[in-house]
Amino acid sequence: MRAGKRRGIFTSGCFLFLFVFFANLGARIAIYGDTQYSAEIHAQVAAAMAVHKPGIAFHTGDLSSHGSKQKNYDGFFSLSAPLLSQCQVFPARGNHDSSIELFLANFPQVGDKTWYSVKYDSLLCIVLDSTQDLKPRSVQYNWLCEALADTSCAAKIVILHHPIFSSGSHGGNADLALFLPSLFARSGVVAVFSGHDHDYERLQHNGVTYFVNGGGGGLLREKSNPDPRSVVFAKSYNYLILDRAGKTLTCTAYTPKGEVLDSCDLALP
Repeated sequence: MRAGKRRGIFTSGCFLFLFVFFANLGARIAIYGDTQYSAEIHAQVAAAMAVHKPGIAFHTGDLSSHGSKQKNYDGFFSLSAPLLSQCQVFPARGNHDSSIELFLANFPQVGDKTWYSVKYDSLLCIVLDSTQDLKPRSVQYNWLCEALADTSCAAKIVILHHPIFSSGSHGGNADLALFLPSLFARSGVVAVFSGHDHDYERLQHNGVTYFVNGGGGGLLREKSNPDPRSVVFAKSYNYLILDRAGKTLTCTAYTPKGEVLDSCDLALP
């Protein structure tokens, strides 16, 4: 075989490899939460998200009703199997995820703490544990400030269980609202995702978009604490798909049947 022909085959092979490699990188994120109570809805949401073929997924907490026994996690993994066949799931710890030891043992990818960060597609994804102390000067708050100071990723998103702002039955967290929104606004955070309230909501505050998407299986609840920051509210089971294209992050909320609840484009730094 002539050298030129061999080089052509080699070049074509490298191009195919690079094409397949980059085609499979994916820039799609799935976010869901509050999958306790209804196994049927949890399974529907997981299967629906898998259709989108996300490259990574985040869970906003309350993986199961109790989280105190291994069988609770075994049930979660069984119901989430379609999604887990596509990507890893990185969870925030919710108030129903009672055992820290079991939480960490079942998700070794998060490390040795219940707060951590993940870099994905030039996004810094910061996962907080809102069941633990987050007040200024706490260990977790100091870690958060260091994470937000990371200059390797201009755009940042935050995932935690308890919503800072919410029109749902629990409402927002007044303590967290005292200091986190101002920190997020000056640190390049473009969006904050939470659960706890079993509904879907999008709110806007000081240039940051806040989402509540605790619609993965928990009993749905009415809008009980109207928040003036609210843009969209729906009493519906739901999940979010985030797609990045250049400087735009498109966030689309779906029902388990694939119907669009809401969609918005967020400008990235």
